[in-house]
Amino acid sequence: MSIDAVDVIAAPAAAIVALDPVRSRMLAELRQPRSATELARVLGLPRQRVHYHARQLESQGLVTGAGERRWGGLTERLLVATAEAYLVSPEVLGAAAARPVPGERPDRLSAAYLVAVAGRVVQEVGALLRRSRDTGRQAETFTLDAEVTFSSPAARADFARDLAEAVTAVIARHHVEGGATGRRHRLVVGAYPIPQHTPAAADPSREQTHD
Repeated sequence: MSIDAVDVIAAPAAAIVALDPVRSRMLAELRQPRSATELARVLGLPRQRVHYHARQLESQGLVTGAGERRWGGLTERLLVATAEAYLVSPEVLGAAAARPVPGERPDRLSAAYLVAVAGRVVQEVGALLRRSRDTGRQAETFTLDAEVTFSSPAARADFARDLAEAVTAVIARHHVEGGATGRRHRLVVGAYPIPQHTPAAADPSREQTHD
């Protein structure tokens, strides 16, 4: 049974269920089909407790049935997570969620603004993923993920200027004025120092595209 690579949780009730420590561990273990008996053994929990948490997860569509298996003269129901990984969308917080303010001139050097934009990306692409799952059509996205090391703050500033000019030129070359005959896309470019605890990527430049 194939499962989604990632699911963006947009419903508050589902987020509450998924963020429970025991249930999040169950989701990780259910990347492959398991019975409640197996989960109880792996997690070191009573089977009745596992059954309770499994019902909560299934009620929110985070796990689903994956058939049955005969074992020791008994028939066990198998469960599997609906995705390999989950991400909670900022929209779960409702009005309290961080979001860019429409019409307000952005502060390009603001970390808070970058976080708000990233949150919007999660929310909008999450909606694309759900629609893709419902329609069977792949979402039209493109990702460029790269790492760059600067010799000094001045070099970083020069890079930011050059990148902004290059992106502006590319947009001007491909943008259809008015957008009446095409579909609007959102382009986000952000840069930030990589936290010390984050492992370095094996490939410093990676591109992914889905049409």
